[in-house]
Amino acid sequence: MVKKERIPELDIYRGILIAAVVTIHATSMALIDARHSLLFYPFLFLNVFSSFAVPAFIFVSGFVLFYNYVDRPLRGSNMLVFFRKRLMFIVLPYVLFSLIYYLTLVTRGLMPISDLPLVLLTGKAYTHLYYVIIIIQFYLVFPLLLWGVQRLRQWISSPRRTAIIILSAGLVIQWGFVLLNKYVWQVERGGLAITYISYFALGAAVAIGYEEFKKWLLPSSGTSIGRGQLISWYVLWAAWLLLGIVYVQIWFVAYREAIYTDSLIYELLRNAHALVSALVLFQFSAFLYRHANYTLRTWVSWLGACSFGIYLLHPALLRVYRKLNLHGTPIEYIFSIAGGWLLALFGSWLIVTLCFRYVPYSWVGLGTVPKFPSRGKVNR
Repeated sequence: MVKKERIPELDIYRGILIAAVVTIHATSMALIDARHSLLFYPFLFLNVFSSFAVPAFIFVSGFVLFYNYVDRPLRGSNMLVFFRKRLMFIVLPYVLFSLIYYLTLVTRGLMPISDLPLVLLTGKAYTHLYYVIIIIQFYLVFPLLLWGVQRLRQWISSPRRTAIIILSAGLVIQWGFVLLNKYVWQVERGGLAITYISYFALGAAVAIGYEEFKKWLLPSSGTSIGRGQLISWYVLWAAWLLLGIVYVQIWFVAYREAIYTDSLIYELLRNAHALVSALVLFQFSAFLYRHANYTLRTWVSWLGACSFGIYLLHPALLRVYRKLNLHGTPIEYIFSIAGGWLLALFGSWLIVTLCFRYVPYSWVGLGTVPKFPSRGKVNR
């Protein structure tokens, strides 16, 4: 079995996504504080437009898993290694941070200690931890999904057709659940992986058809770009911007005018925008990797390499920062939100980096210890 080539653009991709995650959290209070001011729309735009972050992270997870495992035999030993790594580098840090966040809630009298088992299972120790529960659910069903995809590849020789079927199945499953839940079950679904399965399926589809995907979206240097290909890029980016603006606008009307449309419209726009975002950001990450200067490329890559630790840690820094209550004039408020964003992102990044470099067994709390990006040749 030939070892797959590493895709360094993915670290840049993760760096962009973690910046978007922090943007959502840093601007969340502004949607309340600035609702009736001129600052509201810019903060709303940053918050809502960045909502692609978690779905795109799930896309990356689906892509990486299928890219690395789809050509490997589905053996017990392979799956044992798979689950052992996820237990060590995902579940263990999640449990540790959940305990820390949960103890702060208990000491403030917001939760009883007896709720701990349920909190660990649902990711409710803090608002951002639901994402880890979703990822764990995908890990648990991954062997079954991998088996299904490998059987599908045996029946259908075309990678493109296989990819289309996988993505279509993900959309049908997700939207089937959304519709049944809206009209029949009406259960809380924010922490259920099935709500995000179209993004995971898109990642799997891109991994299956990666060679064709690269030719379309990521052509190598010296390769001629056809007129049709260039037009398809313009359409993709225009759709990304248009969907994002429309999605922001319907939330603006909802917040400011208290006029709400059908929940399925919000769901459809969020789903479409996040799916298109996953492809747009893949291309943008490749562009940065190939054309940005070494310093920028290295720092964004390292930001992405530390993204899981940053994700776990940043709400704690943001919470401490907000206790300073730096609100004042509109200009001061803008700087206070920007300061929270800078501290949450780069403060967490610095702490995670220092822990990885100088603290033994830092992987217990922060996940896989990454290799610092080296000055290597860029594949153009």
